[in-house]
Amino acid sequence: MNIQILEENGYESALFGMSLSFYDHKIPLKEFWTNERKEKAKKRARLLAFKQGGHNKFLESIVCHIFIQASRSFWQEYDTYRVGVTKQSSSTMHTLSKRFVTHEDFEANTISLTIWAFNNVLGNYKNSNHPHYKDITYIKDNLPEGWLQERIVMVNYKTLQNILYQREGHRLKYWQEHKQEILSQLEHPELVYATE
Repeated sequence: MNIQILEENGYESALFGMSLSFYDHKIPLKEFWTNERKEKAKKRARLLAFKQGGHNKFLESIVCHIFIQASRSFWQEYDTYRVGVTKQSSSTMHTLSKRFVTHEDFEANTISLTIWAFNNVLGNYKNSNHPHYKDITYIKDNLPEGWLQERIVMVNYKTLQNILYQREGHRLKYWQEHKQEILSQLEHPELVYATE
């Protein structure tokens, strides 16, 4: 599994939006949004981040673009999350039959026999005398769960908070790795996961 936060934005705008409750529109924005107000907003954000019922809706405005390379078994579970998450993925349809596969194409736990068997499937796909010659469905139906797929995931802080708490202590070990990597790379992890 490989996780890299590529881009994170919206933090200051989210704080500003949260502070609009105290804004008098007769005051010019530059005069309202002072360093003192920003510091107050940061403190308020930490207090509201884990309060539901709309109190933490500002988290929806902080967005991350994350590169994740993970096994199909992980993606099957990640695909549970559809609201507040956008995904773009590498294509197995276009790349799977280009070459025979190696251990580097799979999660570390994938056994050599599985890789060997899948290469046999690829050989049949490339063999013009085989009944499954150029049959992409045949390849996809036999693709092992350990196959690594890359995706760019766009997710907001509120949804990320939900994912981390829902998968806390999950028996699929990749969720713990996901949590550790995300929290170590976020600019403001204190708004997503309470350590106390």
